[in-house]
Amino acid sequence: MLLPEGSAYAQADSSQIMKDAQAALASGDYDKAFTGYHAAAGNDHNALAQFSLGLFYQNGWGRAVDQATACEWFEKAAQGGIPAAQHLTGACLEEGAHRAPDLAQAAIWYQKAAQAGHLHSYCHLGNLYMTGNGVSKDPGKALALCHPAAQQGSIPAQIWLGKFYLQGDPSVQDMRQAYRWFEIAAQKQAPEAFYYLGIILHKGLVEGHTPEKTRQMFEQAAGRKFVPAYFQAGKHFYHAEPDPQTNQLSAEHLAKAYLWLSAAIQRSRNPEEIRTAKEMLQQILVVMPETWLAELDQKVAQHLQED
Repeated sequence: MLLPEGSAYAQADSSQIMKDAQAALASGDYDKAFTGYHAAAGNDHNALAQFSLGLFYQNGWGRAVDQATACEWFEKAAQGGIPAAQHLTGACLEEGAHRAPDLAQAAIWYQKAAQAGHLHSYCHLGNLYMTGNGVSKDPGKALALCHPAAQQGSIPAQIWLGKFYLQGDPSVQDMRQAYRWFEIAAQKQAPEAFYYLGIILHKGLVEGHTPEKTRQMFEQAAGRKFVPAYFQAGKHFYHAEPDPQTNQLSAEHLAKAYLWLSAAIQRSRNPEEIRTAKEMLQQILVVMPETWLAELDQKVAQHLQED
């Protein structure tokens, strides 16, 4: 929508509008920032402004989250040459967020983004080759596309490469390589990497796995708010080896099981996980001192609160 010619924004210099909008966004004045970006996006077709509007709708800055509208703005910005917008347009088309899924077009946008320097877009493109969605299936090409970005230090690419080796086409699965790439990403504190290290250790897919190390990996992921890790961490503490003197869970393991299962109940979107977590929690409450509850519940609330 174009603003009236007589408006202050229509008359103002475009670069100044953008500067003012960026300053407003930095200060948390979402309404002022949105108005400025909208003016620049409409009057001057400013691609950066269009991309910024997409972020407003994607992140819910001062308005309700609206992924479809976010994707519409990302696509406009992608056509204006913004690499991050090109990547997000690929994701929108892959997911069917703002119109019917179009995996062939998603591949094109991922390619554009990658060639413009958005390196881990090569891995999203690679995933299409791994599965044969929108492009001809070629697992070897998927690895070849993603590997350079991972090698250059892109954490998302390292996680993608780990996933390809862990659960990609059987022709390219390699548990040692999967563990290696997740370990590299975990050294940079990537929550998802810790989670997948836990999965690999739990399944005994590499040598040297122990229940203690498995719990540690899931707890590292959970502590960094990777939601799928909440249930896994809670479950593994719940099933930890009992104290040999009491034949009961140690106080530490009991408390941690309560913490992470409580977090899973509040954040998981998996109904089966939630049901199982509630059953485990009921068993924990039978043996856990009631005097612990207030402090543990406070810790759960503090962990889950918005950053």
